[in-house]
Amino acid sequence: MDLESFLLGAVYYYGLFIGLSNFEFDWNTGRVFTSKRSTLYAIGTDSCISVLYIYYWTGNANIVDAIFGKANLLHEYIVVIMTGLRITTGLFTLIHRWYQRCKMMDLTAKVVRMYMARPQVKRMSRWGILIKFISGSVTDGLQMAIILNTMGRVEPQFFLGLGLQYWISVILNMAMVQQYMIMLFVRTQFQLLNSELRQVMEETKEVQLNRRHQGVFMTRCCSLADQLEDIARIQDELQTIVNQLEKVFAIRAAMIYGGYYLSSVGTSYLAYSILKHGYENMNMTLSTVILVFCWCFFYYLDGLLNLYGMLHVQDDYREMMQILGERTLFVGLDVRLDEAFENLNLQLIRNPLEIKVVELYDVTRRSTLAMIGNLITHSIFLIQYDMEHF
Repeated sequence: MDLESFLLGAVYYYGLFIGLSNFEFDWNTGRVFTSKRSTLYAIGTDSCISVLYIYYWTGNANIVDAIFGKANLLHEYIVVIMTGLRITTGLFTLIHRWYQRCKMMDLTAKVVRMYMARPQVKRMSRWGILIKFISGSVTDGLQMAIILNTMGRVEPQFFLGLGLQYWISVILNMAMVQQYMIMLFVRTQFQLLNSELRQVMEETKEVQLNRRHQGVFMTRCCSLADQLEDIARIQDELQTIVNQLEKVFAIRAAMIYGGYYLSSVGTSYLAYSILKHGYENMNMTLSTVILVFCWCFFYYLDGLLNLYGMLHVQDDYREMMQILGERTLFVGLDVRLDEAFENLNLQLIRNPLEIKVVELYDVTRRSTLAMIGNLITHSIFLIQYDMEHF
């Protein structure tokens, strides 16, 4: 077994273990199916975490006061909002997975079928899979270290709440990993298509320059037209996967990225509070501070990997448009080959690749820079409010 297969298998079984995945599939046959084992286990796991959360948070325990007992009220509000959003997003993710079960199975079936048809994609995705696996594993490991460190400073009655928070964090992290893996697969497929399209363009130039024998010319033109039709078919399938992924992850993606945004603002304010009051006055230890900021680094790195994956897919799509633009240099081609070029070009123009969040927010470099600007502005406003009122 190669490294990529091992890592993909680890991600697959870990998703089943934590209760995020509620169906199974076979990499070798491409079969996507439900079973009593996976269904009952997912029902039991998801019900358990939901019941435990209801039991814990309906009690009188206030874990925020226990951990940040010496912090000001604004800091407590920030922590409560960030934690509440993560819990809500995690529970919604579990519930929504059942609602979208059939759509997720259909999406998975399409991805696995294309993977089986072009197995070289796995080898081309090796570094992307490895980097995401390391980033996600370190993020979960640091989260566990923070939980264990916190357990040494709080009463035993808070242990359940800390454990549930870790469970939710793992679920959200794995949901991001699954989305990333699909986007990585799509990106690698686009890179492979662009390579094949370049080869077709080079061969077309060669055919155009050497057309002494009409029979050979027609045969090669028909072969190139077949290749272009295959490229158009695969590109359309990839477009369908991206659109379906966008719909399946729409609300969850909005909540997760909203959590990243609020966490960024909250982390900026936390750093300011530590510099202003000192970590001792916030009931924190030096080891806790180090662990928290290390976790923040890998947490945001993990999110950036997903973001860059979506941006690079759009870059590869635009590269395909640029490569295809060279077809205007060709004259006197076979009618079928010329139609194949025209059909692929019209397909790309009529159905452009766009990645949106809940059909409201376009994921582009410009919108990302605008969000970063807003994030900095809101962080400054929050710090100014603290300086004026606390």
